[in-house]
Amino acid sequence: MSERGNLAQARAALVPTLLMAATFAVIASGFSLFLRHQAPVPDMNVLSPKLAAYQAQADAYDTVFIGTSRTFYHVVPDEVEAAAESAGCPRPDVFNFGVFGLTGAEQDWLVDHVLEAGKGTLRTVVIEDPLPEARALDNATNERARFFHGPAEYGPTIKSIASFPESAPKKIFRLGMFGAGAAYDLSGVGRAAALFFPAPEKPAPFKLDMGFDGFEILGSQPTPDIDARRKDFLEHPDKFDAAMARYGAASDENVAARAIYLEDRLRRIRALGLNAALFISPDPEELDRTPRVGVELARIAPDLPVLNFNRPDAYPDLFERGLWFDQSHYGEAGARALSRVLGAELCSELKRSDAGAQHAIR
Repeated sequence: MSERGNLAQARAALVPTLLMAATFAVIASGFSLFLRHQAPVPDMNVLSPKLAAYQAQADAYDTVFIGTSRTFYHVVPDEVEAAAESAGCPRPDVFNFGVFGLTGAEQDWLVDHVLEAGKGTLRTVVIEDPLPEARALDNATNERARFFHGPAEYGPTIKSIASFPESAPKKIFRLGMFGAGAAYDLSGVGRAAALFFPAPEKPAPFKLDMGFDGFEILGSQPTPDIDARRKDFLEHPDKFDAAMARYGAASDENVAARAIYLEDRLRRIRALGLNAALFISPDPEELDRTPRVGVELARIAPDLPVLNFNRPDAYPDLFERGLWFDQSHYGEAGARALSRVLGAELCSELKRSDAGAQHAIR
C-alpha cells in the first residue's frame, strides 16, 4: 500500500478513536461530578475541626481572622481582645481561623461559610492575603486539593493565579498544575470506590485544641517537619538575615492586580454591613511582596483598613530574631507581641473607617 493510502487509513481510524475518547471523557466527567455532589466534605487537617468548632458556637464570636499559618500561629485572640479594649473599643470576641496553606479559592469558600454561620453576631472579618496555588502535582491532587478543584472553584482559582505578583511563566505553570488537578478530579479516579466501598473503619477525625479560640503556639505540637524547621532556623542565622535584606529591594513584579483582587473580597464583606480589614503579618520570606501589596491596597482603597505589619522600618521590634520560631513564623513571645499591636491598630482602624464606626466607638 502506498504512503498516501497509509495516511488515509490512519486518518480514518483516528476520527472514531478521538470521538470515542471524547465520549468517554464526557461520560466520566459527568459521573464524577454526580459522585462529587453525593460525597461528604472530606476531613481536612485543621480546616475541618476549626470550621466545625466555629459553626457550633458562632454566636460567641463577633470578630474572625481568616488566613494562612501566619494567622494560625500569630494571632492570639486574648491578646487582640485586651489590646483593642485598652485602645478604647468594646472588647471583641475573636476567633482565629488560620489554616495551613490556605489558597484563594479555599479562603473564598471559608469566608462564605463564616458569613453564613455568623449571621446576626459577626461584625468584623479580617482576611490575610492567601497563598498562591500549588506548583507540585501531589499538592494539586491530594484529598483537600481535590475538594477545591471542582467547577465552583475554577473562576476564583484562575483569578487568584492571574492576580498573584509573579512572572508570566510561573503563572502559566500554576495554571497547568491547577488544570492537572481539575482533570484528575473530573476523571473520577477513586471516587466511586470510596463512595460505594467505604473503609470498614474510618480514621479518627483530626482534632484540634480549641482552648485558645483557634490559636496554636508553634512547637506545642511537635512533628518531624516542625522540629526540622526549628533546627534549620537555629543553625542558619544567615538565612534570616538574607530574608530581611529583601525588604525595599527593587522588584519587577507588579502588585496592582493583587491589591484589586483583595479589594474585591473586602468590599464584598463590607457590602453586607460588616467591618472588613486586610491583615499582613510579619514574614521575612515575604518582605519583597506582601508589604508592597498592602501599600498599594491602601493607596487605591484608602477607606479600607490595612493592617500592614510586614514592615521592619515601621515595626522594628517585631523583627527581632529571638521572637521567631523558624524563618517565617513566630514562637509564642512573637505572636503575643504582634497580637498586642494588632489589637490596638485594629481598634484604631475601625474607629477611622465609616463601616466600623458604629461598632468600634464606645
